[in-house]
Amino acid sequence: MNVSLMKAKTSMALGQYKTATKYFKAYIDENPHIPLNKEVLNQLHEAYNHLSNDKLKCVLELESYLELLQDSDQERIVAITSLLDETRNDLIAICTEVVNIVNTSLLVNVEDIREKVLIYNMKGLYCRYTWEANNSDATCIVTTKAFEEAMSLCQWNFEPSDPYLLHIAFNLTTHLNNANDTDMAIVILKRVIQNAQENDLENYDFSTKSYIELFLKYLNECLARFQMIQHQKLIEAIERMQDHLPQDSLYDDVITRRRG
Repeated sequence: MNVSLMKAKTSMALGQYKTATKYFKAYIDENPHIPLNKEVLNQLHEAYNHLSNDKLKCVLELESYLELLQDSDQERIVAITSLLDETRNDLIAICTEVVNIVNTSLLVNVEDIREKVLIYNMKGLYCRYTWEANNSDATCIVTTKAFEEAMSLCQWNFEPSDPYLLHIAFNLTTHLNNANDTDMAIVILKRVIQNAQENDLENYDFSTKSYIELFLKYLNECLARFQMIQHQKLIEAIERMQDHLPQDSLYDDVITRRRG
């Protein structure tokens, strides 16, 4: 086994994720034309996922703390805001590193379709983390494209009930909903759920079949939640329209027309 890869795996076993990413990058640099197998790819994702989730958790905690402070302590607000900006920048740096690895090394060498799906999904996740930190429209578009690439590969190569496809559908539609495109998220979820339910599950083993049925239940719950959000947005839109309508003058005009 390659020395850098062995050190990366050892670091993972010890929970030293930052060290593990350093050795994974070294291994990729030493073997630029060798595709990562599924095990190494998953470990690479796991290492970066631990690092990014720690930063995401800190960002959420600091944001909540700022909301509690309100205007009570300006000096503390300035300090927490500075720390929040620093943590967001750290998160963006981690995610940018992952996306660079995906673009320059992983996608170039990948051969297996399922591994390619995993890589596009990985890119989508870390782009989404970046978008949540910087609210950039450009980053949101890149995130959507990455998930759509993964979804397209699944639809062309896998059965409609394949666990990979269901998982990617969840990630894509969750992102679309967060990006205020709930309507499209609903369209995609309805199609995915219908196609999966019409597919014969008897070719799967018991464990996979149970997982598919459970995931379909979860997707249906997501669909119901998105439809509630869509309904609420419609109500709010109607209320805004009503607020801007000159109700009294409109009513008087109708009466005048009828009398005239």
